[in-house]
Amino acid sequence: MPETLTIVERQILANQFRILAQIEENGEHHSISAEILERGLTGQYHSVFNVYNEEKSIEICNETSEILNMYRRINNTIAGLSEAERDELDLERIQFDGFDANNDPHYHYMTFLVENMNLWQEHSGNYLNSHTQASLAKYRRMLDYQNQLDNPNNIGIEDLRNYINAL
Repeated sequence: MPETLTIVERQILANQFRILAQIEENGEHHSISAEILERGLTGQYHSVFNVYNEEKSIEICNETSEILNMYRRINNTIAGLSEAERDELDLERIQFDGFDANNDPHYHYMTFLVENMNLWQEHSGNYLNSHTQASLAKYRRMLDYQNQLDNPNNIGIEDLRNYINAL
């Protein structure tokens, strides 16, 4: 929520609200928003700006994509293992549990990518709220291991063991 806006920002936004007030059937709310902006009534900006979340930094967005890509490679590798190879690994330790919806901005970006952008569809329909901040710490340790690999796009069973050991 902005605490202050420049005169130019206020004028541009007020003009947008005046246009909306003219073209929408029930434009009274837009007229009031325009007036709040024109008068610079900062105490009422909360009624003008109905954006609910803070911006997600590029670092959060990039890290979320890195984690999702890492898990795609891990899951593809697991799919190629024999049953015996799977049984010898503690794969539950490296399972993707999502992110903490209450405390982790990665969660909101991930759900947007999966649900709205139709990316990483292998997670579509899954419950992706881990309810713990520990999940992000786990993923970061796994990323630390991944970043040491010469070719992180080509991982095998030994890499899966090392992901598990990184935890």
